[in-house]
Amino acid sequence: MSTTMSTAMNTVTSSLPSGAAPQLRLPSAPRLRWSACHSRWAAYALLVCLITASVALSVLIERSSGSGMTRLVHLFDIVALLTGAFLLYHVRARFRVEQQLVHQAGHDPLTGLAHRRSFEARLRSLPVRPHAVVLGTIDRFSRIVGGYGHGFGDRMIIGLTSRIRQAAEARGGEVYRLDGANFAILYQGRLDSPEFDAAISALRAEVGQPYVCEGHEVFTTLSLGAVCYPQDGAEPEILLRNADAALQAARQAGGDTLVHYSESLNAQAGLRLDLEAQLRRAVERQELELHYQPQQSLSDGGLIGFEALIRWRRGEELVSPAHFIPLAEESGLIVSIGEWVLEEVCRQLSQWQADSGRRLVVAVNISPRQFAAPGFLAHIEALLASTHIDPSSIELEITEGVMMENAESAIVLLQRLRALGLRLSIDDFGTGYSSLAYLSRFPIDKLKIDQSFVRNMGTVKQQSAIVQATIGLGHSLGMTVIAEGVETEAQRALLHSWQCDEIQGYHYSRPLPARAALNFLQGSVQLRAA
Repeated sequence: MSTTMSTAMNTVTSSLPSGAAPQLRLPSAPRLRWSACHSRWAAYALLVCLITASVALSVLIERSSGSGMTRLVHLFDIVALLTGAFLLYHVRARFRVEQQLVHQAGHDPLTGLAHRRSFEARLRSLPVRPHAVVLGTIDRFSRIVGGYGHGFGDRMIIGLTSRIRQAAEARGGEVYRLDGANFAILYQGRLDSPEFDAAISALRAEVGQPYVCEGHEVFTTLSLGAVCYPQDGAEPEILLRNADAALQAARQAGGDTLVHYSESLNAQAGLRLDLEAQLRRAVERQELELHYQPQQSLSDGGLIGFEALIRWRRGEELVSPAHFIPLAEESGLIVSIGEWVLEEVCRQLSQWQADSGRRLVVAVNISPRQFAAPGFLAHIEALLASTHIDPSSIELEITEGVMMENAESAIVLLQRLRALGLRLSIDDFGTGYSSLAYLSRFPIDKLKIDQSFVRNMGTVKQQSAIVQATIGLGHSLGMTVIAEGVETEAQRALLHSWQCDEIQGYHYSRPLPARAALNFLQGSVQLRAA
């Protein structure tokens, strides 16, 4: 054995545990992949060899023998041709299947577009020159699927991605489907170029055209988030993370918009994640509390009830509902928070009625997700049974948009709530879309005029007309009408002259903590007694 081999063997043996027998690991032979392409060329070669051999044999036999042997050779030729054709047919079939499998491995089976892994591979191979990476989603697509079914949703995805592909490829873009209603587009060039602006405008215009299927006409919009390669990230993971941050900002802005990435978006996303984690612990840490804003009757000036408004006391800071309610709605925490609010209102009502001896009504806002939750009705039934609260003391405020999203099922649920004895009101009336035909079918007790109309009704003629028309509409349907956001005596006087029934706002009182609200209630009782 050579010195080099001995040294190598000693090194291997010394690295083994004591008592272990040395084992030699020989390099394995390279594996060859025999694909359909190789089989096809092998079949061609075999066929050529057979034909060449048969022709040569035929010539030799023709010269040395008679015609009988020649006929046998021709028969052999025919058999060889049939065998080669049969082999070639199956090789070509295998080749087609293999090509289909290769295509399916890199493409979405529903739309035929390249999928996420292909998109990430494309990002890794980008040359170092500016590219615009756009992530998009179809706004409110889950509502379409909920209304018309998954089959309709799949057909709509096929139709819309075809439009997106045509519009993007016409401007040099490459389209990929990521998942669900999410897609990605890769453009050459910078985000601040006129060509990119024109491409996005053409894309949004194409998608904005109504989609007609099975007799339904559906209008859609896009939320888009854009980053620039390599400025906003050279690695696919970083690019996708930043583009997704911009996309989420577009969705939070209400959709139908394009947001360009900036570093502040990641900071905002991090803050939202921290806020969500803290919000999940807020209920068990008893950091949530309710404030109660009094509501006044315009007929006698007396207190008629309160609206319960949630607050989050995080340490010494009182977090505004505008900051955490949208986050709770988006994350689904609003369902459990809404259940806590109803439980707390029932507990507080029992205490107030015991302390004051007076019956009053407390209004509670019901979020869209809470209204649509499967256990919403069962929770209220169980709560009324356990607390023995008079159901007419609780008023559920529901926005008109929630009712109109699925009007027929909303009517059924509202009727069941009304059958329990609960009072029902439409919150922020006038800010959404209501069908008067449906409005007359809703078992509603009260309309609440949104403060955006009340704020300028004394100076803007159109808003004054809307407020008066809403009051007249509510009365014609047998409903009580309340206006929120009343802050001045002039606004109160106008509403009184228009025969509005009730008001709520800073002019009468700010939202009060529970103890202060009890004092307000007791003062109102004493004033009425006097």
